[in-house]
Amino acid sequence: MKEDRYLSDVCEASPFVYKDRLLLMECVRPGTGGRREDYYLLIKDVETGKELARLGTGYGLGSVWVLADRIHVFASRWENETWNDVTLFRSSDMQRWSKRRVLVQDPPEHIFNTSVCKADEKFVMAYETDDPAYVPFTVKFAESTDLLHWGKIPGALYGPDKYAACPCLRYLDGRYYMLYLEHMKPQWRFETYMVRSRNLKAWEPSPRNPILAPGEGEDINTSDPDIAEYRGRTYLYYSIGDQRTYSKLKRALFNGTLADFLEWCYPE
Repeated sequence: MKEDRYLSDVCEASPFVYKDRLLLMECVRPGTGGRREDYYLLIKDVETGKELARLGTGYGLGSVWVLADRIHVFASRWENETWNDVTLFRSSDMQRWSKRRVLVQDPPEHIFNTSVCKADEKFVMAYETDDPAYVPFTVKFAESTDLLHWGKIPGALYGPDKYAACPCLRYLDGRYYMLYLEHMKPQWRFETYMVRSRNLKAWEPSPRNPILAPGEGEDINTSDPDIAEYRGRTYLYYSIGDQRTYSKLKRALFNGTLADFLEWCYPE
């Protein structure tokens, strides 16, 4: 169920639960251009709106994963008027942050949005790329056992023949579930779809697609999905706008757990 209100003017945001609080990381950036200092990451308490941390000057398009009360922020670097590599920021108190580059792009591609999930004994990252070997944008994948050292997964790919952007990856019972953005050509319209896979190579679309489509007051776009489960409900944050000049953040609520939501997307 979509909420009617706007939450902010940012585009990319990542909800996460930390010490039984629902927090939101907003990726603050101008629509185009700007200085390095105009790009940064902001963590807020969802209930109170209080700012808890500001980090990552010069970085954006981030996502969050929490492990053992340590926050892991994965973000791309804004440089030379585009997005580059994946850098990890880590902290246990939101005051002191370590920083290291964990995934390097293969020229001439660039890396945009990322998403991380835990899959049994490993972690998997989906990352959006403009690799010129495929239709931009395409989703590639990498894996890690410790969130620090990542290796790209050969042959793992989604959307090489179409626009597939803004991945949000989750894992349940042997399957990967991914929300992503489709450009509904030939219209100038963008909707969020879901696919799932057992091996990150063969993909099955949800019969409920589109999961999010622009409604009244949302212009032509429902993009940049990210989800978190909190106290038995699933919160899905997304951006509306015109994909050119402005965006606003909204959210939808599913009255059930994340597992319930993923199973709802694939009814038997």
